[in-house]
Amino acid sequence: MEDHHFAWILWYIWKGMNNNVFSNLDIDTRDTLKLAETESVLWAEAQIAHTQRAAQAISVVNATIPTIPGRWCYTDGSWKENDRYSGQGWYSTLEGFAGLMGARNTRMSQSPLHSEIEALSWGIKCMRNLRHFTVTFATDCSQLVKMVSKPEE
Repeated sequence: MEDHHFAWILWYIWKGMNNNVFSNLDIDTRDTLKLAETESVLWAEAQIAHTQRAAQAISVVNATIPTIPGRWCYTDGSWKENDRYSGQGWYSTLEGFAGLMGARNTRMSQSPLHSEIEALSWGIKCMRNLRHFTVTFATDCSQLVKMVSKPEE
């Protein structure tokens, strides 16, 4: 079994458990394993094409974004208007280190922005609890970046 299959299998086991607990869906373990392996293969194939496109874009990104060494923590929140729960996650890396991650469901946030803020706040708390005090945080939410960068606006 390839290394990338392992992460996908764990992810789909987690999703299957959530489906069982929150939606009362009981899915056969063999189906979960097949789905995880299929998704893993599709993801690996997509990365090949993505890597080729990314190689062209890397020179542009490196020219515009300064490289900051050290620990990074990427945060993200998920939100759907009619769902009872919001999702939050973070992934922390350090050069030469595999990384740490966390994911959780919470009560529904008021908006997508609130979900992103809660994810960032939770990521900060987790880094503090793990005694990582020098961390660069990153998010894909431009509104949140503006709020943190220019709070007076």
